Parts: sequence; structure tokens; C-alpha cells
Amino acid sequence: MRLIDLLQLTNDLNDQINIFLTIHQQIKPLAKLKISSSACLLYPGQKPMTKAKMTKLVKNLHGRNIPLYIIDQQEKINVYGIQIVPENKLLKLT
Repeated sequence: MRLIDLLQLTNDLNDQINIFLTIHQQIKPLAKLKISSSACLLYPGQKPMTKAKMTKLVKNLHGRNIPLYIIDQQEKINVYGIQIVPENKLLKLT
């Protein structure tokens, strides 16, 4: 999945929805986002990032056609899709 795909898929969602990462069947909060010229790296942490914060971080980025990767320690995991759980106000990247 590319960053532009994630932004388009979540465009109509509430800005206060929390984002989580699925890492080896475990759900962990997305806490940190790093952008390089070739990828968008997503890091788990303690407190989940909201859609509003993620959008603010990438708002002025021109190269949104970069792939998304979850970084778990030294492992780089491809992001293939999302799961929206509106009753819990959360978005899971898988």
C-alpha cells in the first residue's frame, strides 16, 4: 500500500479516529511516522496517533506515492490494507 492510497481510503473518516498497526497478529498503537524519499515508515509505541495528526504530518509532502512499511524492531513489514472499526473509533493497518 502507498501513502496516497491510505490518505484516499481514510479521507471520509473522522479526524479523531486512532490508528493502530497489526504486527504478527498483535495490535499496537501507531506512535511515530518517518518519511524518507523512498518510503513512509510507521513505528509502534504507547499512545496511538490520530488521523488528524497523521494528515498534518504529511499535508505538505509532495511525493505521496511512496510505500508504507511497519517497522517492528529491525523487521520491515509491508502494509497491505486497512480495517476500519467505527464502533471503537480505530483504524488498523495490516
